[in-house]
Amino acid sequence: MKSSRLPIQSAPVERTITGAAVSNGNGVDPSFDWGGLLKTVGNVAATALPAVLGAI
Repeated sequence: MKSSRLPIQSAPVERTITGAAVSNGNGVDPSFDWGGLLKTVGNVAATALPAVLGAI
């Protein structure tokens, strides 16, 4: 009998994190805090804009 040179395959591995909150089956949470982003950008602009205008 001829033996195969392929390695023996192991059992499939479960690739989910135990205890993690997952919103859907693929593990991707589509939510994003747009309000927080806009607030941060506004704060940076309010802080940097006077300095930039003062330097001109």
